[in-house]
Amino acid sequence: MKKSFLSLLVIVAASAIVMAFTIPSGKRINPPQEKEQPVFPQEVQAIIDNSCLDCHSVTSSNEKARTKLNFSKWSELSDAKKIAKMEEIKKVVRDGDMPPLKYVSKFPDKALVLEQKNTLYKWIDEESDKLLNK
Repeated sequence: MKKSFLSLLVIVAASAIVMAFTIPSGKRINPPQEKEQPVFPQEVQAIIDNSCLDCHSVTSSNEKARTKLNFSKWSELSDAKKIAKMEEIKKVVRDGDMPPLKYVSKFPDKALVLEQKNTLYKWIDEESDKLLNK
């Protein structure tokens, strides 16, 4: 009886050790995390972070603005939709409609200066060309 109990105990312990180091087929305990690549160049991202994300991101409470343009979901857009959105961004920035005057009056640091606008225009032109010539 003692021998069979000891044998059973050894078998159970060995099985536990084997199971602890065995990963079921097709499953990974800690899959490697893909390093997320920035969607926008650093200088463009800084402008978007400062002047756009309060309204145009997944965390915004402004549903209308978030529906119109959600930078949090930019990578999910097709190339054609990205180009259309970029042209729309260019137009509303050039027309002075974005960021809105009502918003800028409350948060003057969110206003775009000429240099920032030119950075956006240049990026939009280059990125649109790149997407069109893929």
